[in-house]
Amino acid sequence: MDSRYNRHNRWKYSLKVHMVSATDYRKRSLKDSIADDVKQKIFDIANIYGYEIIAMETDKDHMHFLLSYDTIDRVCDIVRIVKQETTYYS
Repeated sequence: MDSRYNRHNRWKYSLKVHMVSATDYRKRSLKDSIADDVKQKIFDIANIYGYEIIAMETDKDHMHFLLSYDTIDRVCDIVRIVKQETTYYS
């Protein structure tokens, strides 16, 4: 894990969030190519919005990812964006 700090004006910060995303009713639907597609979609979201994904792992019914974000972003907005973009993605 990278421990460097980001700087902006007189601020020095390192904001990270560990998110767990589960499938509906914990169905075991994250298999093989579906898991890879969802990972790629999350990497695309991170590139668009300027997040840095530090680690990402998937299991059959959930996925974990650790990402670094900026001070202008809120965790609730990050969760909303990820859920909106990956819910209807197929």
